[in-house]
Parts: sequence; structure tokens; C-alpha cells
Amino acid sequence: GLMWLQHGGNLRHATEQNDGVSRYGWLMHDGENFGVQEIRDEGLVLRTEFVKQPGGDHGGDWSWRVTAKMEGKGPAPLLSLFFYVATDGQGTLRPVLENGTRLAAVAGTAEELGDFTLTFLPPTGEGGEGPKYA
Repeated sequence: GLMWLQHGGNLRHATEQNDGVSRYGWLMHDGENFGVQEIRDEGLVLRTEFVKQPGGDHGGDWSWRVTAKMEGKGPAPLLSLFFYVATDGQGTLRPVLENGTRLAAVAGTAEELGDFTLTFLPPTGEGGEGPKYA
């Protein structure tokens, strides 16, 4: 899952009507292999995109990208994104650290999937440069 927090704002975990989020929803989705979702929250535009490559014994490989930008002009507030993972029922999760500090992946085992790895690429800013904080 994904949670987000703008400096001075509320920690968000979900979007529902009447919760102050100005707009949210799927922009494109085929119900199976890809989707693009946009959330607009107090000038912040969060976009999540996923694509599935079929194959293997458990449905295929998934890729997910999250981008964040501010609408309009002015300085962007400090933004924190929180990613979390869990297994339903029986399963195990193990963090994989890079240089002992950065979460590079989560390795795990689940009844339905067998062994799996969720990999986090280093964050990038526009133009491919690294963000100020990560």
C-alpha cells in the first residue's frame, strides 16, 4: 500500500468522498494488465501506474511507478511517501538493505505466490536526477 504526508497536512492512506481530496480515480485501466490512477490533494498530484507482464506460475511480474508533483507555482512542500507490504495469512517478509541503510527490496514467501521479491528502485526527480531527500 501507499500512504503520503505533506508537511503540515494530514497523513493520507485512502481516498473517499468528503475527505478533502479534490479529485481521484482511474484515468485508464483495462481491469487486468495495466492502469493509471491520479490523486489530487491540496495542490499535490500523485500518479500511480502499473503494468503486468504475464508469465510464470503465479500470473506474471508487476511493475508499479509513483510520481508526485505540485500544481501551479511556488515551492513544493516537503512530501513523505510511505510504502508498506504485508502477507495475508501464512507468509514471511524480510527487508533487503543496500549499504545497510536504503530499503532496496522486500523478499518473502506466501502460500499463493511461493518465493517473491518486491524491488524498490532509487527515487529520481525530473530529468533523472536524484531527489533532495530520499
